[in-house]
Amino acid sequence: MNLHRCPYDGTSIEAEAYSGGSFLLSCTACGAAWEAHNSLVLRVTAPDWDAVRQAKAEGPVASELAPPA
Repeated sequence: MNLHRCPYDGTSIEAEAYSGGSFLLSCTACGAAWEAHNSLVLRVTAPDWDAVRQAKAEGPVASELAPPA
């Protein structure tokens, strides 16, 4: 599974690597977070639904539309 954008608001996901091959994936807009290890992805923090609604209302930022490098 490739998670490049938040499934709740479409914001780019930030990734932080940990020992053992695990990653913490997080959305800076709504605060949702997932732990990823191999093909297993588990949500560890639920989104702030008010922030999700606000991010969707504001729409994507031009820099967000560029494909990931």
